Amino acid sequence: MKGTGEGEQKQEEEGKWHPLAEKFSPRERIQLLNVLTENIYQKSIAEACVVTPQAVSSWICKKGFYPGNEASVYLLKLDQRVKPEETARIVKNGIERYIDELEKIGIEIREDL
Repeated sequence: MKGTGEGEQKQEEEGKWHPLAEKFSPRERIQLLNVLTENIYQKSIAEACVVTPQAVSSWICKKGFYPGNEASVYLLKLDQRVKPEETARIVKNGIERYIDELEKIGIEIREDL
């Protein structure tokens, strides 16, 4: 039996991104998308996310439509390559917003960080 194949390695690598991307709110997912649309055509984004160009258009133009978990993995990875500083800012703001929301309901974790 051979070692880990190329496909298995890719799947393992993708698996590391999934738990992170799943935690993004719809707002952060759209922010990640907007970073990409500044430099990349919607059709190319759609191909990278394995969705139709119409899906990307809906994410951009329609309220209540946003990338799912799988597409968010690709958006996060692409953003990290295209604009790492902007990606870090979006992630940081999302974490801060989440901590603020936890504190509003009485879960204090900021001191422990």
